[in-house]
Amino acid sequence: MASSSSSTAPTQSPPNPEGPFFSDFGITDSGEFYAKNNPFQRSGPVGATERIAMAKNDKVIYVRVDMPGVPKECLYLTTFPDNVVFCGGLAPIVCEGDRGRLYGASYGLRSYKLRKPQVNISNGVATVKMKVSKKSKTGTRCSNSPSWDEELKKDELSFYLVTHPSETEGPKETYGAKKVKEGFYVWVDMPGATNEKVSVGVEDGFVVFCGEAVNESNHEESGRTYKGRFGPFDVTKIGEIKTDVRNGILRMLIPEKADE
Repeated sequence: MASSSSSTAPTQSPPNPEGPFFSDFGITDSGEFYAKNNPFQRSGPVGATERIAMAKNDKVIYVRVDMPGVPKECLYLTTFPDNVVFCGGLAPIVCEGDRGRLYGASYGLRSYKLRKPQVNISNGVATVKMKVSKKSKTGTRCSNSPSWDEELKKDELSFYLVTHPSETEGPKETYGAKKVKEGFYVWVDMPGATNEKVSVGVEDGFVVFCGEAVNESNHEESGRTYKGRFGPFDVTKIGEIKTDVRNGILRMLIPEKADE
């Protein structure tokens, strides 16, 4: 696993002459994003989806799926014949500037029989738990899983970002900003992070945000960390930043003071 560093490669989105921009992305020594699905991630397992191998005597397969914005009441699981499980979720619009998202993917086993599949979600991270029994008599089946060779999306910085393989509707980016009446509405995906593990402050005219996500289950390799910034601002012209961390998304309202 590559380590993040303060590389001399470009670390900011193209400056907007009309306003602030995102910067301080997590860049590795090779000049690439540490996590190609989230440019602000600095450590931990990468990828929006992770299949966790079955332990020899466990007879359970786990799949981690990041679903930022999805609350427990909007998560669902459906089983089909032929060892196929469909897991989906809806991320509702919470406030002005939001865009809802829809997730959905099916997971199949090639040669084991499924029994009692379960799903749980916490802080925007869903865990699909699939108990298996002895091998199927019908032989190997193809798995109807999301494309693990995620479609690449060319970023304007000549880096490569990948879209979420299980997201079927809504914004593909993991961060964004919008000018609203009060100032700037900013959101950043931080799957696994809680309000207690997220900090927001102002340094040198930039709004700096950091977050830490602990392991959502004992089967994950480790937690994850996030860090980035948005600006610059004239700090004399912005008010107290309002933050909300819910279901794996950091939302910020950066108010602008009226000209006197």
